[in-house]
Amino acid sequence: MPGRIKRGDAEAILNAFGTGGLVILRRRGETAEAAPVDFFGSNGSIRPFRDSPWDGRHFCAEDWHVILVAWIDGGDASFDHQQAQAALDPVTISFTLDGAALATTRKPIKPFNDPQRFGLERAWYFQEGKVMAPDDLSVGQHELSVRITDPTGVGDDGITFFVDAAGTGACLGT
Repeated sequence: MPGRIKRGDAEAILNAFGTGGLVILRRRGETAEAAPVDFFGSNGSIRPFRDSPWDGRHFCAEDWHVILVAWIDGGDASFDHQQAQAALDPVTISFTLDGAALATTRKPIKPFNDPQRFGLERAWYFQEGKVMAPDDLSVGQHELSVRITDPTGVGDDGITFFVDAAGTGACLGT
């Protein structure tokens, strides 16, 4: 079906959020279709942050999705990869989906192409997440939580989201 979110779309979000995805978004604007940055969940990302576009959102059971978190650190123009690695390596991220631990993949540390968004001159990031096939998320309500531990402490967050059956809700009009 045309317009469905494909595996490659979800993989691009996991792999290119802070690099090529941001370049596309800046050139096309905040509503860039197929931009692998997906700040607003329109291309299949599910990020577990309350008070965000993902909390309470409906997704289509026919689509591929990616559950993920990005972690960004940086500083002035001299902040290099070695400093980023020292800052980011101790960070641990764990997800729980519907009460069960979700195995995820941590992507490499890469330059973040929009450090000014966070008041930085130079930034680096990694993403951790899992690409989800259409059969991986059943129709209905889901609870997604995340625990992020870094040298400054522990943070917990989470959302409720919904997967709509084919031909209903989020599966219409795409």
